[in-house]
Amino acid sequence: MEERENALARGATILAEVRGFGTNSDGRHITQPTSATMQRALELALRDANLDPSDIQMVSGHGTATDQGDVAECEATTALFDKGTPFHSLKGYFGHTLGACGAIEAWLGIESMKDAWVPGTANLEEIDEKCQGLDHITGAGRDINFDLFMSNNFAFGGINTSLIFSSH
Repeated sequence: MEERENALARGATILAEVRGFGTNSDGRHITQPTSATMQRALELALRDANLDPSDIQMVSGHGTATDQGDVAECEATTALFDKGTPFHSLKGYFGHTLGACGAIEAWLGIESMKDAWVPGTANLEEIDEKCQGLDHITGAGRDINFDLFMSNNFAFGGINTSLIFSSH
């Protein structure tokens, strides 16, 4: 990552641009996140990018396959986004890489944006009733032409981060 002006000056190919970010910490419990502070991180990213939730074309979720975490994430995400917003998670493919997951998932989101194809959430066959309300991408994946997406990560200790990327 580098400043756009520096990349252009050295003739680099720009793969994506960070349009906005938001981060916070609820600090309440090491492994029991809250949807309210997750939602606030998403709102901070949208505000930083000067975007509305309707501008986001795809959400790459944290999705750890834990009851507490996934339900809180679904609540936070559905509070902001339309039911038609495509949503997926990548951890089912390679597990939870802890501190590296944000970078890996951002990179794979950029690759998905470039390829106009989003993989389905691996092993997601039945959506929990508490996680209804989003367009969960399942199965073999889906062709989606998008140039603006949000990548979310919610870490131990209640640290929440949301990044918004665009193709230009």
